[in-house]
Amino acid sequence: MECGVVSRVRPYKCGLCEKSFTQRCSLESHCLKVHGVQHKYSYKERRMKVYVCEECGHTTTQPELHYVHLKENHPYSPALLKFYDKRHFKFNNQSFANILLQVR
Repeated sequence: MECGVVSRVRPYKCGLCEKSFTQRCSLESHCLKVHGVQHKYSYKERRMKVYVCEECGHTTTQPELHYVHLKENHPYSPALLKFYDKRHFKFNNQSFANILLQVR
């Protein structure tokens, strides 16, 4: 994907109708306005992170699977560079991250 191109991936799907959204807050707003459903999140409660492939729309909640997907299917994706940014990839399995960082 080129820089400045907006992704059309819509991973946040409404469970009550056919609409889908690019951002979780848009889905939550839709659910409240259209269906009258209020999401029950405490103040500053963390929601589950969704990893979305900007190239093909593959989604997962597991950072390890997202990394493997990118490496196998989109090896030249700029998103792979984010692996080195620990804020983006918070692996559930720390040994997975250590294996990836080893020089072979």
